[in-house]
Amino acid sequence: MASLPLFGPEPPFGVVGVPARGQVYYNEYSSASLGVFLFATLNVTITTGGVMKRSRFGLQAKIIVIISVAVISVATVSTLIAMLLTRQLVEEEIYRKVLGQARATAHQLVNEDMLKSPDRLQVTLRQMLRDLPGVRQADVYLHEPAHQLEATAQPQAAHLELDNIPNIDTYNEFERPDDDELTIESPDGKFWIMGLTIRNQGVAVGCLNLQVSKSQTSVVTRSLVRRNGLLMLASLAFILLVVHLFFLREVRRPVKEMIRVMESAEGGQLDVRATLRSWDEIGLLAAHLNRMLRRIENFNTELGRKVEEATAELAQRNEELQGINEELFETQKTLARSERLAVAGQLAASLAHEIGTPLNSISGHVQLLARRPSNDEATTRRLQVIEKQVENIVRTVKQLLSWTRKYELRLEWLDLGRVLEDTLLLSSPVLDLRKIRVQMNLAKGCPKIYGDSGYLHQVFLNLINNSMDAMPRGGQLRIGLRPPADGDPREVTVELADTGTGMSRETLAHIFDPMFTTKQIGTGAGLGLAICDQIVRQHGGTIHAESEAGHGTTFTIRLPLDCREKVEAVFAGAVTAPSSSV
Repeated sequence: MASLPLFGPEPPFGVVGVPARGQVYYNEYSSASLGVFLFATLNVTITTGGVMKRSRFGLQAKIIVIISVAVISVATVSTLIAMLLTRQLVEEEIYRKVLGQARATAHQLVNEDMLKSPDRLQVTLRQMLRDLPGVRQADVYLHEPAHQLEATAQPQAAHLELDNIPNIDTYNEFERPDDDELTIESPDGKFWIMGLTIRNQGVAVGCLNLQVSKSQTSVVTRSLVRRNGLLMLASLAFILLVVHLFFLREVRRPVKEMIRVMESAEGGQLDVRATLRSWDEIGLLAAHLNRMLRRIENFNTELGRKVEEATAELAQRNEELQGINEELFETQKTLARSERLAVAGQLAASLAHEIGTPLNSISGHVQLLARRPSNDEATTRRLQVIEKQVENIVRTVKQLLSWTRKYELRLEWLDLGRVLEDTLLLSSPVLDLRKIRVQMNLAKGCPKIYGDSGYLHQVFLNLINNSMDAMPRGGQLRIGLRPPADGDPREVTVELADTGTGMSRETLAHIFDPMFTTKQIGTGAGLGLAICDQIVRQHGGTIHAESEAGHGTTFTIRLPLDCREKVEAVFAGAVTAPSSSV
């Protein structure tokens, strides 16, 4: 008989899962392999377009995987230790149970007189195989009348005759309680072969041989692994739930709050703060974040304040610089005016002697004409106007001779509307000749002002003459007088507007400069508007011109009611008291 078939084939890993010894070690390390696989997923890489990209896990996922690996590792190690500690005990327990059953069966065979009935022996042996799953083969040998096999549980299998087992000397003796019992272990450690002497009244009549599989140890081990696995899964699920709830409340919520605060601060809202829920590391992080945002906010506020102060100081310096530039510009204008006035004074000195004698002759003849008794009232008034204008010319020539000095104003209460009417009366013949329509708009109840009627008359006449020169083909001249406005009740306004050719911006910027003119040679010396500007200034007023090429020109003169508060010169002459008529 061959030795290997003697023990029978080891049952495969079936539905229940009773593995061989090598397969048992595979299951022992399967949990550890699962843990290693979970840990490896932390560093899994994904190939996209040929480029390896490392996947990113959140902190919670990483901690859950680490805890899972730790729990699985602990459960695996504990299972291995339990198997090592209980394996020998389980084998001894199975051995004692089978040995006890074998003894009971040997006594049963003798007591019930089954040795004489092979059929009953076979039934009893098969019942033993059913009662003891670890028993794979049972044979009964009798010594009388000769040593022979009397009954077997599996007739097709190799029989267990210890004296005929090849190489039995290589088997390990497991236990020999006494001379009637012997147990040996197969070299691969998978089976026990038990031999028990059957005695009848103290005489050895036969032997009972059993082949016992040690696979029951694997069954117990499998049950232990299953229980530990279930316990591990339940513990792992509970731990993961606790970790998830902990992270949800103690980590994720505060971190999301800090992320929201940082996003708001990044958008410029520095007054937001993170809510302090605890004083652990997360709470300390939120507190430091709030402290940093508070310092940034204070720094930003201080920086804004300093920028505003610097901006205000810069604006003040710019205003001062602008004022200095304006003063410099005015100084340059005054210097240019002074130079031109000096030239005009030299010109006036050379002309004074030439026009003095003709003016005296004209004045004498006008006085003679005014004394004629045949003159009507209109003629007399015209002659008086001529005589007065001659006197103004004489006085103007005298002023030209001393241009560097101020005009000597003869201040008196005067009706500005009356001055405008007299000026228009003087110019009316020329206006009619040039087909210029005049529109007068003199406000009623306009108060009288302090002023020199002669010089103001000269200003208005000069402006009317300029308007006539600007309208060679006729047009319209509007003359207006407005009383003090609500905003400034201490000055009156005179406007003279024509529909002439107008002026460009470049010309408009220099019209009040002495010796500046756009007229042809022989028609103007460029002193008219300069004289007008100086006369108005000495009355404490202002003169302003608005013009556009092709759309006419408007002169606006503003005069105070009492120029004595603004006049710059020390006037000579008496000031007559105000009266109802001039």
